[in-house]
Amino acid sequence: MANESDKSNKQPDKPASGLLRAASRVGGWTMVSRMLGFIRDILLARVLGAGVLADAFFVAFKLPNFFRRMFAEGTLTVALVPVLSEARETGEEEAHRYLNALATLLLLILSLFTLLGVLGMPWLLWLFAPGFADEPDRWQQALLLARWMFPYLGLISLTALAWGVLNTYKKFSLAAATPALLNIAIILAALLLAPVMDNPGLALAFGVLLGGALQLAVQFPALRQIGWVPRISFDFRQSRIRETLYLFAPALVAIAAVQINILIGTILATLLDTGAVSYLYYADRIVQLPLALFGIAMSTALLPALSGHLARGDSDQAAADIKSGLAWLTWLTLPAVAGALMLAEPIIITLFEHGAFTHMDSMATAATLQAYAVGLIAFCWVKLLATACYAGKDAKAPMRYAAISVAINIILAVILMQFWAYVGLALATSLAAFVNVALLFMRLQNTHGTLIDARNLRRIGSAVLASLIMLAALYLLESLWMFPSAGKLMQAAWVSVAVGGGIIVYFGCAMAFGERQLFNRLRKNEKQGDSYAP
Repeated sequence: MANESDKSNKQPDKPASGLLRAASRVGGWTMVSRMLGFIRDILLARVLGAGVLADAFFVAFKLPNFFRRMFAEGTLTVALVPVLSEARETGEEEAHRYLNALATLLLLILSLFTLLGVLGMPWLLWLFAPGFADEPDRWQQALLLARWMFPYLGLISLTALAWGVLNTYKKFSLAAATPALLNIAIILAALLLAPVMDNPGLALAFGVLLGGALQLAVQFPALRQIGWVPRISFDFRQSRIRETLYLFAPALVAIAAVQINILIGTILATLLDTGAVSYLYYADRIVQLPLALFGIAMSTALLPALSGHLARGDSDQAAADIKSGLAWLTWLTLPAVAGALMLAEPIIITLFEHGAFTHMDSMATAATLQAYAVGLIAFCWVKLLATACYAGKDAKAPMRYAAISVAINIILAVILMQFWAYVGLALATSLAAFVNVALLFMRLQNTHGTLIDARNLRRIGSAVLASLIMLAALYLLESLWMFPSAGKLMQAAWVSVAVGGGIIVYFGCAMAFGERQLFNRLRKNEKQGDSYAP
């Protein structure tokens, strides 16, 4: 018995390797998109700086993006995937009947909502940026740009429906790669249109619309490959439509909790000095990279897996996937937290300190990034834990917890901004996310039992130790070679050495701490393929 136990302890966790491989595929494509996103933001910083036009553009861009994150990518996916997984158990014809009705309903709702949004933009803008009302320049610029960019919501929401369908069929790559088209469109607008237009912000707005159209267009060939050609259907009375709407309504609050908290920070930032909105935007862009690579990627891979397990009644395998997902998510995110705290200033200076973006802007943005980094693990865990709830069609509990989190964020934001201005707003968002995590964690433990077993606790412990060793290595690098105060090429070289060296140290420690078997299995799965492969 003892030998058998030892053998099981040494055996790599097979479900985890398949799940991690799917997440790594999503994360890999997301990395490409985010790298293009950084190029986009560098150009935005050069064209817009951190002044009146920048604040107006970012608030205007946040309007369709806020509704996208609430209604589309997160909420629609978690409402669609469990229901579609069940529909596929009865046959593809039934699944397509459900999808046609859902797509038609979504198209009608989006058309009406977009029209109302464009017509009612002054009221929306007053809600999202009340501080702009007393500043005619920022108000008029934001109003103009918001009206041009708001139709992006309809384009990307229909795209998100296609992503949810493809993810259910374990086709993850296209959904992860598609956002790169938006970044490419904005980059082209910044390079080609902005220099020749009187209003560079309007040029960038045209780029946003082009990006939305391109993202939707590339979905149709992929949907055709899995056998679904979308058709108009008004069969809204079928039970699966009602079930989707039942999951969608509470998910609207739960999945969007982090985004609501960030939005609250932006609203309050409009009451602060000029530049506060931009500092929050640029810092959020940096922290979104590890969140997308790890939190969103792991959740994207986990949702169809859990939905399939629960549709077949395999609750033990569902619990095992949740445990592995949490442990690996922590293992991957901890070094990102440490790196963001240690390297915030060099990263911001290297990426954004160009043209109209000053050194003072860099220092303010770096401090904001460190405040967001405090909550990075919580942001990632919220994504995964909420996904686990929705896979089991538990919608009401996450909704309640998200509402509590938002209320706490508002209270903390109002208090902390009195002491630390925009940094206090970011810190409030981070602290509120931990409250949401605690509530979701306790809920899922009641459903699935202990979520952190001995093996995964050791994995998390090794991540903590490896992160501390990585921090020591970064401190040594800074002592031997200080970050250059000038010269973009040298600054980029320093950041590359710091980030690359930190990754090497961390993964080297991981190999030394016993993760070699899992890496070997991942390489084996990459050659052979598995059920998670897109």
